[in-house]
Amino acid sequence: MIKLWKFVPILIVLAVCLALTLGPVAATASAAGGIGIEVQPQTTKVGFGENFSVEIWINDTVAQDYNAVGVRLVYETKYVRATNVIDNGLWDYVVDHGNDTINNTWSSTHGLIKFDATMLGPGNNFNTSQLAFTVNFTSTSNVSNSGISGLDFIFIPLDDATSVPDAGVDQLDWDEVVNGTVQVGVPPGISVSPHKLTFSAIEEGEKPPAQTLDVCNLGNGTLSWSLSDTAGWLSETPVGGSLGEGECEDVTVSVDVTGMEAGDYSATITITGSAEVEIPVSLHIESATVPIPGGPANLSASSLSISPQQVKPGEEVTISINLANTGGETGDYSAVLYINEEIEDSQTVSVAAGASKSVTFTVSKAEAGVYQVSLGGQSGQFEVVSAGWSGGGLGTGGIIAIVVAVIAVIVALFFILRRTRREI
Repeated sequence: MIKLWKFVPILIVLAVCLALTLGPVAATASAAGGIGIEVQPQTTKVGFGENFSVEIWINDTVAQDYNAVGVRLVYETKYVRATNVIDNGLWDYVVDHGNDTINNTWSSTHGLIKFDATMLGPGNNFNTSQLAFTVNFTSTSNVSNSGISGLDFIFIPLDDATSVPDAGVDQLDWDEVVNGTVQVGVPPGISVSPHKLTFSAIEEGEKPPAQTLDVCNLGNGTLSWSLSDTAGWLSETPVGGSLGEGECEDVTVSVDVTGMEAGDYSATITITGSAEVEIPVSLHIESATVPIPGGPANLSASSLSISPQQVKPGEEVTISINLANTGGETGDYSAVLYINEEIEDSQTVSVAAGASKSVTFTVSKAEAGVYQVSLGGQSGQFEVVSAGWSGGGLGTGGIIAIVVAVIAVIVALFFILRRTRREI
């Protein structure tokens, strides 16, 4: 006789494997379901007196039946006016042309578009996201009316509602309502980052590494820009140009310390476009020789090392320089570590005559960003990047684990069945 209790452990293992395999799929399907309506694209940028269009998409992934759905879209007539509605022609969608489909004088400040969509639901194979209407607009030609208009779905009673008309309320209970906006006549806008630059060098030493300014056009139209500075030790490439909407250009900023004495210097880079942006620049030049009282020690720092140069928040970065004493006696060197122009840490190191020694600092930062490093008259940087999140199922390791578990279950089942046959 077959003893069923022997199969209980196998059934439990199979149930766990099945749950692990199907769990993420079920969660994804649940999150995607619902009734939704949205404007695409969500953000539109246009000039003055320009024709443009947006699309109205409707989603019914839960496949519910609804009849005679009224949808209303409101906009500001100061900035845009509707000119035409194109019905996509699917699932018996009908634009109500006889009942103020487009009303550019709905109120003193707003216009309204009415849509009538009939017979939503599985009876019409409506169980996914589909294009319902295309709406054509024209923007104002009045250059003083630069601004932003919303393209907003509204919920109000009865014949002016996004609702089932005979109920007078939002019976659809929309899960995903995505409104839109239209920016009209936004002028070119200049943006520059970072907002300041800091360089460090050693007297009569090598040039510090070049740095980069990012010049961008955040507005509409073409941005013409030019650059100037207040110091002979600065140089930039390029020093001007033009940028289209959303375009950026990298400006390389270099410093030449030839013939300059130890000390602190400052200058300003001015970038002129739609507005004027000033970028302060500071330069610290450290003496190549550190005098040591009571002896002819001669210490110098070189070979700045930053490792790794890209980390996640909280991870450690090792920063070091090499100290050399070319004098005849032991000397002390005070190594001060600056990060973003602020003292982070310091060490005093004793170096024997004719010897060299490495001084090392370990730092970590919790916030993402680029951190400027200055140590021993040399400069560099490291970046902290946000820790990414990876989701979307079990992943390769999880799948392999499930396959191994299933194979183990099959082998165990084979031997149990074989043993059971012998006992019958």
